Amino acid sequence: MVGRERDVSIVAGRSEKSSSAPAPLTSVPAASLPRRDKPGGEDRLCCFPTECRYYIERNMKKNERKVGLALGGGGARGLAHLGVLKVLEREEIPIDFIAGTSMGAMVGGAYSQLVDIKTLEAKARRYFSEVGVRGEWLNFLGKDGDQRRKSLFQNLSQFILKKYISFLTLSRSHLEDQDSLLGPLKIFLEDKNIEEGKIPFCAVCVDLVSGRELILDRGNMIEAVYASSAIEGVFPPLKKGDRLLADGGPTSQVPVEAAKKLGAEIVLAVDLPKEIKPEREFKSGLDLILRAEAIALDKLKRMTLRYADVVITPEVRSIHWANFTKVEECIARGEKATERKLPQIRELLEGKRKPVRELRKRLGELIAGS
Repeated sequence: MVGRERDVSIVAGRSEKSSSAPAPLTSVPAASLPRRDKPGGEDRLCCFPTECRYYIERNMKKNERKVGLALGGGGARGLAHLGVLKVLEREEIPIDFIAGTSMGAMVGGAYSQLVDIKTLEAKARRYFSEVGVRGEWLNFLGKDGDQRRKSLFQNLSQFILKKYISFLTLSRSHLEDQDSLLGPLKIFLEDKNIEEGKIPFCAVCVDLVSGRELILDRGNMIEAVYASSAIEGVFPPLKKGDRLLADGGPTSQVPVEAAKKLGAEIVLAVDLPKEIKPEREFKSGLDLILRAEAIALDKLKRMTLRYADVVITPEVRSIHWANFTKVEECIARGEKATERKLPQIRELLEGKRKPVRELRKRLGELIAGS
């Protein structure tokens, strides 16, 4: 890994393939995570499906660089990940690893189980238009008030929606029963362990107790995705033992580093930028705090993206993170952004361009030898 290592641990667990029960979570040192390029190591992350001949043939070619997909967070904007995956699958671009944060974990986790974008698209259209965010999750946001709030996403303007969620964030308790929020994810994800997937996957979250970033690469998929998506102040964190696991966005909006830890040598990062418009009027101290946080997170994200080999940036800035009504628009923008980057991706795969990791390593050697 290039650069200074963060305070990262791996949350791991053991599972039985015949059971979909959640595996227990335990901490192990990040250094103990097996790498595909380590001879003699347990290759527990190599879980390619027998039905995917393309992936098996590629995995047998030891000289090919492994490709990791880092899917960033962004709420509803993350539906653009479907468009990205659609183009990569159509063009037979290999995906050896997937790392996801928040919505990126949700889409990436589902794809790692299916490896079938048509099925995933159909699931997403139904889930985000009828079941998930319109069901238990929306009930959670509005259950302290009138049930007429169920039509919130359909009837309120983006301005009112934003103000409503901001009010809930400040006014209600968030250490509540998480079972009702885990349930809807079973419609979108298979209730199995991560290591049973067809493509190695991890979800990034933070432990609010210790302040550490965690990479979830084992254990129950639904719990891992929920933890990575539990936006602080909006949804309750996942309580696991002494830990409170929440959205990984504050530390890793686009999980480039996590993809490399899985073993990726080439990282394709998908960034879902939030529009940061010039502001001249701040009505409260809270506005100033939120503005400063947005600037800091944007700066951190830009630094992270320097270590990606290709950055795909769907134009979704204008879409509010809680507006799940624009599924088709997000998918189309994800497709368009990925198609623009295909020449760069092919250059990397064909060896015409060196990955960032190799260039930085070579630069370090030149500096050391001078």
